[in-house]
Amino acid sequence: MKTVCSVVAASISILTGCSDQSGPRQTVTGLLIRVGGPVTVSQPQNRLPLPGTVVARNAEGEQFTTTGKNGRFQLSLSPGTYRLTGHSPQVMVDNHQEMCFAARTVHVTMRGPLHNIWVVCSIP
Repeated sequence: MKTVCSVVAASISILTGCSDQSGPRQTVTGLLIRVGGPVTVSQPQNRLPLPGTVVARNAEGEQFTTTGKNGRFQLSLSPGTYRLTGHSPQVMVDNHQEMCFAARTVHVTMRGPLHNIWVVCSIP
């Protein structure tokens, strides 16, 4: 019985060590938008919030995903550098959702939350 308890305790330690969700995290918020296309009265600056998915990927290949119905997204990320991408069912090319990108990588620190990050789907 002592051996079984040791194996179970070791397994739990290994599993909890795989994902550090309890460490310090910071909020990153922004908007998935379409830029380009025809100008409309309701969108005179040609920026349209899109429903879709935003993905933050760090250098280790870990990814964190959020979905927004109105284009707004919020992620809770550990300090580090992330590349933000996205896609929306409203931006299709050859029957596939077009990839959308933030203009630059996002550097998350514990100094404060990051707001107004745009992930842009650019169309002609």
